[in-house]
Amino acid sequence: MPPLYDFSQLPVDRTLAPGDGMVSPENPEQYFELGRRALELIHFSAELCDKPHYPDILDLPCGHGRVLRWLRAHYGYANITACDLDRGGVDFCAAQFGTKPIYSKPDLSQLSFQSQFDLIWVGSLVTHLRRDRWLATLDCLVKWTREFGVIVFTTQGRNVSSLLVRGRRHVAEDIDKPALLEEYARTGFAYQRYASSNAEEDYGLALSSPEWVMRTLQRYPDIIVRAYLEEAWGTQDVVILYKKSGHYEPLLGVPEMNAAVAPAAAGTPGLLRKLFGR
Repeated sequence: MPPLYDFSQLPVDRTLAPGDGMVSPENPEQYFELGRRALELIHFSAELCDKPHYPDILDLPCGHGRVLRWLRAHYGYANITACDLDRGGVDFCAAQFGTKPIYSKPDLSQLSFQSQFDLIWVGSLVTHLRRDRWLATLDCLVKWTREFGVIVFTTQGRNVSSLLVRGRRHVAEDIDKPALLEEYARTGFAYQRYASSNAEEDYGLALSSPEWVMRTLQRYPDIIVRAYLEEAWGTQDVVILYKKSGHYEPLLGVPEMNAAVAPAAAGTPGLLRKLFGR
């Protein structure tokens, strides 16, 4: 995908934290390219959703500021919250980019913010979570977003699954790839824990097809899907959501159904009787 906007003159702080694991020694510039691309997509979301300003922003997980440094440069006026399980990354972002530090928790439902956000950027988080945590994360993102706010998050879909099938190296070397791909082909969602991750941490690789993601999102009557962009952030897909309370009728179900990701509920008599007051 070619550049969406010209941010070449943006005064971005290129200070790197010691030990930032997202910086590739072979190609350190890629770190900044992915950060810039994220800002392009966020600016695109602002145009799609008619949002000239993002006063309150959440970056989760913020890491050591791969994307956040671009957010700070472009939205200099914004109150930006940096949130991550990596406390060193949160502390670095607070000190270097003037953000509010919040240490994350494995169970995001235990996180508490003082107010909601106009923009939530979630780069490569649900891409590493098993299905129940993937869905619980989505519930939290919707809850944390202010009315008329925007969520931009990334997933791994047809591109990453195709790379795995074709034997591309360095995509994921410590998972059961055949089991992952078999489940993905069968259900549209698959997860395998990394061999290096323990059961408590439970961190791995998640694949979610566009169809699975859309079927899940349609159960949120307060959420409008503004865009689903395949391969828009590196190898990952990008989803842009706009929150508007009660915009849709819940004919396709409600968020509580997400745990099973069951077939659409339009044919459920009880639901229709409730909708029409019968």
